[in-house]
Amino acid sequence: MTAVIGFLILLAVLWATVSVVATLRAPTSMEARERHELERLRILVDDLKQTAWDHRELDSPLATIVIDKIRAHERRNRPELGP
Repeated sequence: MTAVIGFLILLAVLWATVSVVATLRAPTSMEARERHELERLRILVDDLKQTAWDHRELDSPLATIVIDKIRAHERRNRPELGP
């Protein structure tokens, strides 16, 4: 009988340990996914800016507006780019 109780206690401790480890690892995994998504979005915005520049002869005022909006947003949210 004590062996069964000891086995159940061991299972409970093992389950608790696995749960805690899984909980602690989840935010790290989520942060990595968020960083990856942020990097993908930055690449997309840079590509859109380049596309607007490359095709500015199609609609120069619109290309200028798009590029200016992207640059203004980058300056506000990425301090390393300066004012």
